[in-house]
Amino acid sequence: MSFEPMLLHYGLYLTTFVVAVISGVVPVVNIEIYLVWVAAFTPRSLGVPLAVLATAGQMTGKTVMYLAAAGVLKISVRKSGEKMAAIKKKFEIWKDRLSLFIFLSAFSGFPPFYVVSLAAGGLRINFLSFLVAGLAGRLLRFALVVFFPHLIKGLVT
Repeated sequence: MSFEPMLLHYGLYLTTFVVAVISGVVPVVNIEIYLVWVAAFTPRSLGVPLAVLATAGQMTGKTVMYLAAAGVLKISVRKSGEKMAAIKKKFEIWKDRLSLFIFLSAFSGFPPFYVVSLAAGGLRINFLSFLVAGLAGRLLRFALVVFFPHLIKGLVT
């Protein structure tokens, strides 16, 4: 997928948000690769807006997945039975610390936040807890991803 035409037509901020939304619902679209690529060619001063927009876009997509799994939105989502069962077991184990579990998934990607979002919706985990923990984890993850190229540039030069 080439991002240059989107960037030229829609600009950096809107493109970042849209790519993040798409990546939130289509797991093969990787927002991290996009962010590293964009960050490598933009000033460090754009790092915070990029991380915030990527977080907002991702959580928009993950909210759609959550609401679809909860049955609030009438769209079909593929719920991988084996992965979903494993996440549901983890939810039971972490029942008193679900927000921490969701944060760790959003930050690390393990277990995949896509599956965690579906399971959270399917099990009707408190939406506000899901949203806050997901936002915090994704923001930290994307801030690290965005500032990584600048760190490397600083070490090389």
